[in-house]
Amino acid sequence: MIVSVIIPYKKDRGYLQQAIDSVHAQTYPDVELILSQSDNYVGYNINRGIEKATGEFIRYLCDDDMLQPRSIEHQVKAMADYDFIHGNAVHFFPGNKKIYHVPRVQKPVLKDMYEGNCIHGGSVMYRKSSFDKYGYFDESLWTGEEFDLHLKWLSEGARMGYVQKEVYLYRRHAEQKSIGVQTREYHLERVQAINIIRNKYRCKL
Repeated sequence: MIVSVIIPYKKDRGYLQQAIDSVHAQTYPDVELILSQSDNYVGYNINRGIEKATGEFIRYLCDDDMLQPRSIEHQVKAMADYDFIHGNAVHFFPGNKKIYHVPRVQKPVLKDMYEGNCIHGGSVMYRKSSFDKYGYFDESLWTGEEFDLHLKWLSEGARMGYVQKEVYLYRRHAEQKSIGVQTREYHLERVQAINIIRNKYRCKL
């Protein structure tokens, strides 16, 4: 079974080659790498990558992050009949400081995800056929695109599994969209955008 790994990005911020190298270093033998670059939002670039993908499973990897070497191997083994599957992540900082992220809910349902984004979005592998069944990334969103997708899928009956392995290396740095060094106004705007996403699914709880 082929796994397609999509790296969506606008420009190389200096970490892209490390992301690519982490895909080439996978222990799983059948990996397809797709670079999807444009000035559009992340959801647009991921969707264009999915359209090109030939794999049965989809992983997207942010251009400033990396996959653990056995990431794909672990997730394929654990996928079973789930529509998507998540795992553990490691946050790593300049100076080799690390924080280990273990999700508080292993197999979340819509209510779990709605009440608090209880998984690490970068750790997820998707079944490609489930995009046709439950929908693709919302290309209009400038933030929270994976949160919106997960709420959408769970609200439509998709099943999420979990593998108790470290599958994602999440780089913490000043230019991050979500938790980088940004202005107070930026963070307030992002909170508002996430709340708008969450409110879309309130009626489906």
